[in-house]
Amino acid sequence: MGGGATEPAKGQAPAAAGAPEPGRFEAAAARVFTNRLLGPLYGRYVDQMVLRGDERVLDYGSGSGAAARHLAARLSPDGHLTCVDISERWQKTLRSVLRAYPMVEFRLGDIRTMELPEESYDVVLVHWMLHDVPPWDRPGIVARLAGLLRPGGRLFSREPTGARHGMPAVQLRELYSAAGLTESLAAEGKGAILGEYYSAVWMKSGE
Repeated sequence: MGGGATEPAKGQAPAAAGAPEPGRFEAAAARVFTNRLLGPLYGRYVDQMVLRGDERVLDYGSGSGAAARHLAARLSPDGHLTCVDISERWQKTLRSVLRAYPMVEFRLGDIRTMELPEESYDVVLVHWMLHDVPPWDRPGIVARLAGLLRPGGRLFSREPTGARHGMPAVQLRELYSAAGLTESLAAEGKGAILGEYYSAVWMKSGE
């Protein structure tokens, strides 16, 4: 996030959390670089989720649809994908990228105040997103995402952890643990394209 972000005063309603509205060039560049050039990387990541096809999936911070297009392609007509973003431009991009998939729903706004049924998603994806959210907004957003996950459901998280871009893995573990989720699979590494990262699958108990 930019350095000008300030923490809201006590009692103030939370603003929609996330990155600023992208410009036309940024949106076009994302479709070429992130969606196409990095497409195989996102495809392999989605493959690792081992989806049956009939799941209800929530993609938080869908952006240009880099992951969402692979999720949609792996869902059957019985499945459902909800793409959430606070950016009108990204939502417009998503509708174009995913126009061939009738099982996709597009939701614009702040996940914390969005009318979505509790414990209704089998899978939640938070990919390269949470590090861009102001620190004071992260606990509420993660708690909301955990609340939307059904008992026995899985939350997939992958974030950069570099000192210049990202957030420490320990902070991510604290956030998801505080929301009542249990870390199932986790890895920290460094990729040629991604740089340093933390990747994990978090489970919601109770089933």
